[in-house]
Amino acid sequence: MNFKFIKYKYRFFIGYIFIGVFSLLMELVFYNFFSKIIYNDILSSSFSVVVGVFISFWLNIRYNFKISKSKRNKALFYFLIISFLSYLIQMFFINKIQIYLSYEISRIIISGSVFWIAYLLHSKYSFKDYKKVGVAIYANGIENVPQIFENISNFPDFIHVDIVDQSVNANAKNVLTYKAEVIKAFWNKKFIEAHIMSKTPKKWILDIMKYVDRIYIHIDIEEDMSEMLNFIKENDCQAGIVLQDKTEIGIFEKYHELIDSILVLAIKKPGFSGQKFEMKALELISLINNHKYRKKISLNVDGGVSANNIFLLKSENVVSGSYVLNSDDPKKNIMILQTSSQYEQV
Repeated sequence: MNFKFIKYKYRFFIGYIFIGVFSLLMELVFYNFFSKIIYNDILSSSFSVVVGVFISFWLNIRYNFKISKSKRNKALFYFLIISFLSYLIQMFFINKIQIYLSYEISRIIISGSVFWIAYLLHSKYSFKDYKKVGVAIYANGIENVPQIFENISNFPDFIHVDIVDQSVNANAKNVLTYKAEVIKAFWNKKFIEAHIMSKTPKKWILDIMKYVDRIYIHIDIEEDMSEMLNFIKENDCQAGIVLQDKTEIGIFEKYHELIDSILVLAIKKPGFSGQKFEMKALELISLINNHKYRKKISLNVDGGVSANNIFLLKSENVVSGSYVLNSDDPKKNIMILQTSSQYEQV
């Protein structure tokens, strides 16, 4: 395992350490400042901790976990609760050891002692909406799932299953829905979602719903949209819709109570792999991000995603197929996407 890979694997923790040390130093600077003008140790320490907490939060969401603006209020809520509870625990121990040490030294020692626990809680709750990368695998044709697993292992954050039938692409190969079960067997600890490209998706939903966590359907289906979304949710799956153009934003407004996620398809024609990313998709992404219902859903971008555009995509999730699977080093390309084209510098 080379040094660059170690830095990649532990990039969030390394960033959290540097930000934590800086925030703590700033907290102590402000503690000394407040102590000189307030003359009340409890108030001085409380004010300085608040400053340190907000510095830590801002640096983490901006430079480390890179949380999208639409999810920052929720992240702040969890961050404040975890930080407040951590501070209470730390103050309890500081009062025990401060008999022998100064407040500053006691704070550094105790803060360092609970650092790992705080990181685990923040990464699980406060920063869980960092950008994740999924790899697309077709349930059509002869794609070799075991070989794909060997090539990418557990590097992706989630797996995206594409299902295309002849109602969308007349030349589509037969849908092999059993592949969803195979994919679930190989990536049994990963979140698995399915993108059904079909005018009549219900038959495919029935075949795969036991093996996936989320199902996306298109808005131009011939079956009743509300019925399909409710059917997906009734079978313990998250429901999502696929949008391709900013003129379709009204569909989001109409079905916002039934959907958990939106998949922005940033290519011209669904059902055909290897297409280039359409820059007009950025307008749609911006509209969704600024929508009043955005906080209720997650946003996923699929189609032509690569190192050339990943840094432009303001979403929690992205999906890539050919950029990863057709490369000489699929794992490296996944890492490039996960670090927004900064893997070489991580």
